[in-house]
Amino acid sequence: MNPARTSMARTLPIDGALLGDVMLRLRRDTPASLLRWTLGDRGTAEVDVCFTSAGPAWTTTARLWNRAGLAVTAATLQLVATGADEVRLTLEPTAPPAPPAESHQGRELLDLARAALDELAEELLWHATRAGLTQGA
Repeated sequence: MNPARTSMARTLPIDGALLGDVMLRLRRDTPASLLRWTLGDRGTAEVDVCFTSAGPAWTTTARLWNRAGLAVTAATLQLVATGADEVRLTLEPTAPPAPPAESHQGRELLDLARAALDELAEELLWHATRAGLTQGA
């Protein structure tokens, strides 16, 4: 997450032209409408797999719970095809103000957001690899 914009991003080696196929596979293979990860002592993350599309962008909602399970941060996830073999995955909290990144609560949120982004990225890469939609596949 960028402290100035309060967002975090990761680039994935997925063919942007075929991102819709990856999203379809993710939605079809997920038994519920949510993916949920318990991320150790960082907390818990939920991602709605019912992404909506607008041009090259796919958007959905996410929720991040602190490790005590008491504080929830709503967020938006967006996937955008930025190149022939590149997709940008961005997570941004929807309810400002987020805690400052230098505070203890802010650092915990950053760690949780990074872990959630990594989990979703691995899930997307797995679906893309199965479909032969990643670089070198």
